[in-house]
Amino acid sequence: MRFYFDISDRLPIRDQVGRDFRLASEAVVYAKHLAADLRCLEPDIRPRLSIRVIGEGREPIHEEAVFT
Repeated sequence: MRFYFDISDRLPIRDQVGRDFRLASEAVVYAKHLAADLRCLEPDIRPRLSIRVIGEGREPIHEEAVFT
């Protein structure tokens, strides 16, 4: 299945390409890794910064906060 990883903050960034995973749980784990990468790269804490996992039918699956 194809999953999309949109980044939400002041201006949303929509994932137009997506990635294939067998299970939604694998996509959620991938979003957690993306959030960890962003935490390392972002010098300022941005409380609204998050990654949304969106399913093939564009239904929301999970939202992972970058800074908790």
